[in-house]
Amino acid sequence: MKCVIEGNGIKVFGKAVHALSRIGDEIWLDPLEKGLAVRTVNSSQSAYACFCFTPLFFQQYIPDPDIQKDSFTNYPMLFNQCVLPLFRCASWRERSVDKCEISISIPNSRVIFQFHCRHGITKTYNLGYQECEALQAVFPAHLSPNILMAQSKLLGDIVVHFPVSQEEVTLSISSFKVTLKTFCEEENSKETFAVFIVVH
Repeated sequence: MKCVIEGNGIKVFGKAVHALSRIGDEIWLDPLEKGLAVRTVNSSQSAYACFCFTPLFFQQYIPDPDIQKDSFTNYPMLFNQCVLPLFRCASWRERSVDKCEISISIPNSRVIFQFHCRHGITKTYNLGYQECEALQAVFPAHLSPNILMAQSKLLGDIVVHFPVSQEEVTLSISSFKVTLKTFCEEENSKETFAVFIVVH
């Protein structure tokens, strides 16, 4: 597989990697005919997330030829602690990087990230990967009849009221409102306080 990301797309891809790192410790790269799927799951397998970048997102997208034959069964799994530093400083990347090329070398078990910077500088990162089966969310859809949809800005405005270190937020839904709540205990003072946010 080989794909090339240009301009603002590098920042978008980096943000997706950072979002996935908040859920799981590993990411799977899944080169499909319909685009590159980047997936993760948490350690208890209770949370799953996937970003699918269509071929139109890339300047160039060449999936593995084995995908056409349905014989591509092992997918690269990378540790987030290796990938995150590559996209850590998004503003610097936006100013100095013209394009990012991602390729998978199956014989060497490597995922290669090449950042083509201004003034002819190329930074290459060879990351070893583990071969794993494709990561898919398996759950009975008929047991999840409810769907919550909202603009990302609204959700961002809501969660900004919770402490950054908060590990758990409870979401309650009724016919008339959505409630997000959490309880925090201060370690030093043994005080407990609650944050409730109600959206009608």
